[in-house]
Amino acid sequence: MSAPASPPPAGALRVLVVEDDPRLLDILTRHLDRLGYAVRGARGAAEALQLLDGAASDVVLSDVRMPGMDGRTLLGEVRSRHPASKFVLMTAFGSVDYAVEAMQAGAYSYVLKPFKVEAVAAVLRNAARELELRREVEGLRREVMGRFTADRLVGESAAMREVRRALREAAEANATVLVTGPSGTGKELAARAIHYGGRRSRGPFVPVNCAAVPEPLFESAMFGHRKGAFTGASESQAGFLEQSSGGTLFLDEVAEIPPPQQAKLLRVLQDGVVTPVGGARPVEVDLRVVAATNRDLEAMVARGAFREDLFYRLNVLRIEMPPLSARPEDVPALAEHLLVDIARSQGAPALGFTPAALAALSAHRWPGNARELRNALERASVAVRGRRIDAADLPPSVRQPPAAGAERVAEAAAEGAAGLSLAEVEKAHLLRILAQTGWNRSLAARLLGIDRRTLFAKIQRHGLVGPGPARSAGPGDEPG
Repeated sequence: MSAPASPPPAGALRVLVVEDDPRLLDILTRHLDRLGYAVRGARGAAEALQLLDGAASDVVLSDVRMPGMDGRTLLGEVRSRHPASKFVLMTAFGSVDYAVEAMQAGAYSYVLKPFKVEAVAAVLRNAARELELRREVEGLRREVMGRFTADRLVGESAAMREVRRALREAAEANATVLVTGPSGTGKELAARAIHYGGRRSRGPFVPVNCAAVPEPLFESAMFGHRKGAFTGASESQAGFLEQSSGGTLFLDEVAEIPPPQQAKLLRVLQDGVVTPVGGARPVEVDLRVVAATNRDLEAMVARGAFREDLFYRLNVLRIEMPPLSARPEDVPALAEHLLVDIARSQGAPALGFTPAALAALSAHRWPGNARELRNALERASVAVRGRRIDAADLPPSVRQPPAAGAERVAEAAAEGAAGLSLAEVEKAHLLRILAQTGWNRSLAARLLGIDRRTLFAKIQRHGLVGPGPARSAGPGDEPG
């Protein structure tokens, strides 16, 4: 057996050469050592397995024909006992078919004898690049998994402690999960925590905003299609369900799934097969579904807007994400967390908040929840350079009390007072949201869950007027 003349550089590719010819083994190990590889040599398969059991190698470079266990049999043993090691065969020209069969059985590559050491080195360089890419992918996977664990959801309120407990339990199970709660409460973060904390973490996480997929395209996007299934289908395409196989499909805004596709989705969840549009044969899929909504699905079921059987199939495990208004004690910690993230993205230091700013943040009710909070902090961080965020740096909607009309409605609702018409309730709620957003119509529309055109129509219907001189619609007010 040959050994390298000097210690290899740190991080060098670890290569085990298996060759029964002592002279060729010595030549290979010496040359590869000079090229910077961490080389060991073995004069047969038995010795190679003993060395591998003691310390792993990145690449096993083995002769095909050896006494006792041949290279093909050694390949099977290495793949079984050390699956991370790449296997390269050295074979004579007449054994090419044998080598190709070995590659079909899992070998990484082969080199033909007689060969120059540079030919072997070229194969090793390719293997090194692939291994480095694999390490980068694994590093990114670990980073992502670390970012999306249940423990990373900020907040020490009783409500958030319960959410983290429920997410850990859901991650360990394999049942479908329904995540509910207002917009901006972190439902997708919860779904990712379930995925990356469970047994499917190495599989794909496929998020789908059901409200963003046009209804005419929904069936093809969700279930896939085969070439020629319809005009424009020039190629076959896997749908979201098939793409999620082995991992998790996250159906955000699940209440927006068109009724015809609700029945087809139910069949997939029941049978584990999906039939693409224009497909003759169903495709088996193995996936977990996590659904989310800010709608009242039970009420939708009651009025026939959502299938009852699909609701029960999705509602096996239920996790409710609490709004910020229900856990104001979590606002300071969440604000600090978000500010650090914002500062990192802007390449600036996060210097924190003054007591006045934290008081204002804690007093605000945050109808848009964490999404609104992040928006407010991003706006404030633009104004401050080299100092802490003060209350004066926050948007007017945060540092000023809500509109009086909205307060009257809130107080009346809290006291159970009657006498307010539905139109009055809507008007007061619109006033409150518009005041909190500083009459930023785009943000107000997002918080209300409607588009700007609908919001503009409601503003006109109720005769609402923003801050400043009374005016009708003008530049910048168009409902686009």
